[in-house]
Amino acid sequence: MIKYEKGEMISEGKTKQVFKVVGHPGLVIIRAKDDITAFDQAKYTKQFPGKGICSTTITCRVFELLKAAGIPVGYREQLSEREFLAEEGTMIPLEVIGRRCVAPESSCLKRTPQIDPKSIDPVIRLPRLSVEFDLKTTGGGFIDRFGDRVELGLNAERKEEDPLIEDPYSQEWQLLHSKKPAWEDGARLGSVQRDQVISDIALIDKMDDLTRRLFLVLEGMWKMLGYHILDIKVEYGFNARGELMLFDVIDADSWRLRDRKWEDFSKQSFRDGQDLDRVARKFWIVADKIQQFAIPDQTLVVWRGSDKDSWPLAPESYEDVPNLKIEMVTLSGHKQTGMCLDKLNDLQRDYPSGVILAAVGLALSWPPTLSGR
Repeated sequence: MIKYEKGEMISEGKTKQVFKVVGHPGLVIIRAKDDITAFDQAKYTKQFPGKGICSTTITCRVFELLKAAGIPVGYREQLSEREFLAEEGTMIPLEVIGRRCVAPESSCLKRTPQIDPKSIDPVIRLPRLSVEFDLKTTGGGFIDRFGDRVELGLNAERKEEDPLIEDPYSQEWQLLHSKKPAWEDGARLGSVQRDQVISDIALIDKMDDLTRRLFLVLEGMWKMLGYHILDIKVEYGFNARGELMLFDVIDADSWRLRDRKWEDFSKQSFRDGQDLDRVARKFWIVADKIQQFAIPDQTLVVWRGSDKDSWPLAPESYEDVPNLKIEMVTLSGHKQTGMCLDKLNDLQRDYPSGVILAAVGLALSWPPTLSGR
């Protein structure tokens, strides 16, 4: 096993430190601190023993799950209870937010005053996952892709930093206050040119797609453990080979998580002023639960009405899907209805996490019959 030695500290943020790795250019060691923050203001920063251990545990299990699910991640391996090894990345100054549900405390409600937070019980579930792009700023500006500092004059005390990008596909990005409706005075915070941040508009589609994919993976996993993930904030960058990857960390600071009774199990509890000991217990519970994360065994059932029916996709299309078994069924819903229904019962018993593709040619009644059954 390779032993990695920490070298010079590259950077230090509110919750983590980043170090070079002696003798391994292109790799970094990320060490989690015990700090927990709120509202991006130092006066709200607290510490509790073991917070860094919880964050590292959560981040490493999440990245391992996403990597197994085919999501490109900069994470390499966990080195200790507080440290993990990752590729060094050139970060894109964007925060990408995937949102499935809107909770009463969600900041996006401040942009939609027509919705009364008191009317939300417990959440509003969006019919389609929402993805938003915020420009990541510090000290009122950001570092563009050429390495130059761009001053925007944003004021953190007025919560102007990390503004929402109104239309990420436009050439000129209009920046909006993330907590004010667009028509309110002070909501429009200026603009930047898209090519100051990204070189290719196709990157927006790629980050959108990756965010949806990773959210669905995490949503499914947490659902199996009895939890609801409402939203998540992630960051992307490029590795030394120029490949787009998921970087930074994903921990209890990155999402809103609720249990079966819709009690919060994320940093939102700290923002809401809960006792720090209680917040700490929740972090430890999440760190314990997340040890159960793994890609489950899955089955794809391809149901054909006869040997003349073709596959909906070529068999090799599924070769790289982890933990996937493919089951072939050839039965006619019109000629062998009783046998088909018996077979469906067997499939539901044997493959509770399976998916059926009905590739039955022109027999248009059989797919909805299967679905209804």
